[in-house]
Amino acid sequence: MPTKHPRTNITHTPQVARALDVARRRWPEEERDSALILLLLEEGARAVEEHADEGDARRAQRLRSLAGRYSGVYGDDYLERVREGWDE
Repeated sequence: MPTKHPRTNITHTPQVARALDVARRRWPEEERDSALILLLLEEGARAVEEHADEGDARRAQRLRSLAGRYSGVYGDDYLERVREGWDE
């Protein structure tokens, strides 16, 4: 079928065959391997995005748990003391 989009060939390795078997169980109404591969790609992309979003949320929660934990470790004049002797 003519297309302007790049094409990708895929060899039915054991990993691909396994993925297609899983896809056939998930989408039994779909008979075409090419359609199953597209469905797998969409589900995989969604899963990766969700995992990334969960990781972002965990990092944000960790940062919130640390916020303010070290307040007061450095005195009020800390920066002034560090900057003493710097060229102005």
